[in-house]
Amino acid sequence: MAQDIKVENLGGESPEAIGGFNHRKILIAKADWFTTIAAPKPLHDANTPANEGTTFAELATVNGNHVFKAGYGFMTLEGVQELTDLTSPGIGNKKNRLFENKCQAVLAGSAAAILGFSRWIKNADCVVLIQEVGTSAYRQLGSDVYAASVTEFEGKIEGAPEGVNTQTYTFSDKQVYQAPLYTGSVDVMPAQA
Repeated sequence: MAQDIKVENLGGESPEAIGGFNHRKILIAKADWFTTIAAPKPLHDANTPANEGTTFAELATVNGNHVFKAGYGFMTLEGVQELTDLTSPGIGNKKNRLFENKCQAVLAGSAAAILGFSRWIKNADCVVLIQEVGTSAYRQLGSDVYAASVTEFEGKIEGAPEGVNTQTYTFSDKQVYQAPLYTGSVDVMPAQA
């Protein structure tokens, strides 16, 4: 049976509850680059009830650090300011509801490296971290059980010279939780020779 969590108050006013994500730190790694992908504590663990989350925060925070294989780390994408976003709508029917976490990242330009990235990532399983502006907290898409993937992309070059020239990627996953907070270490890709 799931842990019963009791609290007196939840929510309230925040002096600066602002949106936005750091467009200079969109971190992505292929799922097979990891030896361990940490996860939030479960709501229910029939085999080991002591593993269950006992606070709401434990149910929404990744428990531990991700561990990469030697020579790997998160790649850093630099997006267009104010165009990275995150939504987590509920999906499914009563008793089997999940969250579909979606992060849209927009990269400027159509350089060969960006177009090559589109080709390389289009079918990959991955983990994505995006950093909130207001709290500096990282939010995570993808897990060991259900990796994130690119579910929508669009390359767009408008006809007018002042028009956009962008590549838009939507990374999505489906989890039992909204995109959780990742508070562990963030290892970036080592410099390549």
